[in-house]
Amino acid sequence: MIRIKIHTQILETEGKLLKNERKLLGEIIKNHATNAGLILNVPMVNITIYPNPDFTMLETGEGGYTPSMDWFHIYINPTKKKIELDKIIKNIIPATIYHEMNHVSRWKNTGYGSNLLDVIVTEGLATVFAGEQWKKYKAPWNNYSKKEIIKLLDLLKKRKKSDDKKYNHDEWFYGTGKSPRWTGYKLGSYIIRFFRKNNKNMKWKDIMKINTREIIKKSGIDLK
Repeated sequence: MIRIKIHTQILETEGKLLKNERKLLGEIIKNHATNAGLILNVPMVNITIYPNPDFTMLETGEGGYTPSMDWFHIYINPTKKKIELDKIIKNIIPATIYHEMNHVSRWKNTGYGSNLLDVIVTEGLATVFAGEQWKKYKAPWNNYSKKEIIKLLDLLKKRKKSDDKKYNHDEWFYGTGKSPRWTGYKLGSYIIRFFRKNNKNMKWKDIMKINTREIIKKSGIDLK
């Protein structure tokens, strides 16, 4: 068994976390990052925790960002009431860890992606992985109805494909433009769920090495 090295740092901000909150957050991050590292074959990662509400999502009070193959950020809103903050740390942060660790692995293998379909698949992988590993929390971007996904697939098929390399990330994933909020995440989750269904015995560490085109092909979903 490989030994996973987890390096964490909680940044100092005006909205500080209490000592017991910092301790609990550190323990949860280390435990789940270690578990994810073993599954994804990620031997080392640096994790920066930034307690700042301006970087968190309104719906969840947290957020995450992975810029490379050995480093990711976690954002948390320290201004929440204690009962809400405890819930975020205990119930939501574990899912964030699995999501961002999946990104670390993707960076390590194929890269995050340079066009819209790449990123939809990358975010789908991270979302489904987090959902499988941490079932206590159902993320809003990992939840959709059949009627909703049909509309989102239609939106994807009708897009101007020549713009894929210069797509607007905030519009496709956060709904800042014409696309509904979480569009890219939901489409990605839908694709990866079918991929997982068709490739049940494939390990996650091996899935992370497969390129976008092959994943979509093996999902059986027609995006043309």
